[in-house]
Amino acid sequence: MKRTYVVIAGVALGVVASVAMAVTALTAPDPQPYGPPIGPTVARDSGAGELLLVVVGGVYPTRADAEAANAQMVFGDLQGYYLVPVAQFQGFREQVGSPGDFALVSAFRTQEGAAEFVRLAETFGHPATILSQRVRSLGGSYAGLGQEARPDGTGPLLGPVEESLP
Repeated sequence: MKRTYVVIAGVALGVVASVAMAVTALTAPDPQPYGPPIGPTVARDSGAGELLLVVVGGVYPTRADAEAANAQMVFGDLQGYYLVPVAQFQGFREQVGSPGDFALVSAFRTQEGAAEFVRLAETFGHPATILSQRVRSLGGSYAGLGQEARPDGTGPLLGPVEESLP
């Protein structure tokens, strides 16, 4: 009789351990395919309150339309455009002139950064227009800040420049 209790307890313990391992495996974060990123990671900057230059790849009536268009605009291994709500930038809608609530954009603090991105987009055959005036970022979705070089060439531009401050 004792032997039966021991066997039942062992089976129950095995089942509990198996369930615990399965739950852990299902909730664990996906491993990075090539290991952790090399070098420091940069926090995503929305540029809230700054006056930014925005390169526009298109304006779309719905998020789904914008996502579909973005999927067709491949920039090789690079990100390319970011999908943002039009309302994220004060003055954006007035400059674009086309209706739509979502846009594919890439934001920059310097004219040089924006112009380089336009050249890249044109290389891949994608539309790219720099808005004629800077727009104020109201924060929200990440739109690519930090991907341009500092004016002195010493690394990525991770903060405001004089032109982007109100």
